[in-house]
Amino acid sequence: MARFSFFSGESGESGESGESGESGESGEALATGGGVSSRALITSRDGVVGGWLAVTPPPAHVKASPAAVDLWDTKPRRFVFESELICGLSFDSHQDSVAVEFRERNEPRPETLMHMIRPTPADFIQQLEYVRNYAALRLERASEIVTQISSVVPFFGAACGLRPHRHPRTLEVLGIVTNVTKLIEMRMKHALVCRRPDEYSSQIQPMIQTPGHGSLPSGHATESFVTALMLYKLCRCAWGTSSADAPVDIANPTFVQLMRVAERIAINRTVAGVHFPVDSAAGMVLAKTLAEFFVARFSGTSEVFARTFDGRGFQGDFAYEDIWERAGTICKTSELICRSRTPITIPKSNILAHLWEQAVSEWQSHSAS
Repeated sequence: MARFSFFSGESGESGESGESGESGESGEALATGGGVSSRALITSRDGVVGGWLAVTPPPAHVKASPAAVDLWDTKPRRFVFESELICGLSFDSHQDSVAVEFRERNEPRPETLMHMIRPTPADFIQQLEYVRNYAALRLERASEIVTQISSVVPFFGAACGLRPHRHPRTLEVLGIVTNVTKLIEMRMKHALVCRRPDEYSSQIQPMIQTPGHGSLPSGHATESFVTALMLYKLCRCAWGTSSADAPVDIANPTFVQLMRVAERIAINRTVAGVHFPVDSAAGMVLAKTLAEFFVARFSGTSEVFARTFDGRGFQGDFAYEDIWERAGTICKTSELICRSRTPITIPKSNILAHLWEQAVSEWQSHSAS
């Protein structure tokens, strides 16, 4: 499971720093593999190249198509896919609220995907009681909490049979949606500027370093539920149940386990003392909307609903089943968490669809319905 670590937040692609310094011939290993040095390649060419030959005929141009992305290395591929996935998204910030919007090319106005309103200070103070009580679980969950600072994918892999050697394209999909999700959630955190629990009480004393960004929505909750929902959708496509109007089978064992893993990861952040339950609720609602959007862009097999999360007056602890139900409730005046009555039209991307089909085929090879 070691390769799961590339999801640990690509905060330090430190290996690339070595490309800048071929500092003499003592250790000039190139990326060509096998530890071949520049000097060895130079002398080898000098010994075999011979006289210059005219190029006849010239190589044909590579056909410009989504499949051309398979010619590129991992990082360029990721840049292509991530830029495609985030294209059309924008943010509209107001006092105490922020909206994520999507505008299709040539459309005059954007569609709102997610509208989020931050809780009041009194709401957070009420939530502080949960943070205080969850501290009793810190010793029990310390190993999980510390591991999940940098990597959550192995926990999902254990629940659904995700293996690096069988599912490299699935891991690529998850890496792309995780990175794009981080960009979206950080922009929302910035707009809402919600304080962390330890800023409300010095007695919270988190068991890990408090992250250097806002509290709501919870990034771990958002990313974990996006991961769970994307994995489940890939499995559904492999099982042949991918039509847009097919409802999620909330009793399906794979769905239940993936959602429970995501829920536990989210709650662990409250146990650690760095998040309120309401942060996880907001993150899950955002994740449900983003997962619908991502699947629509990747495959065209998802209905996408606009959602509202109003944190003002939010009460109680976080439980995924409760938030799932509320996130499917059609909006009325009194609803704090709700969705639009009709879906939004989100176009499929041919570039993203190419990768999605590859990922689905990995599950078809090893899964049974």
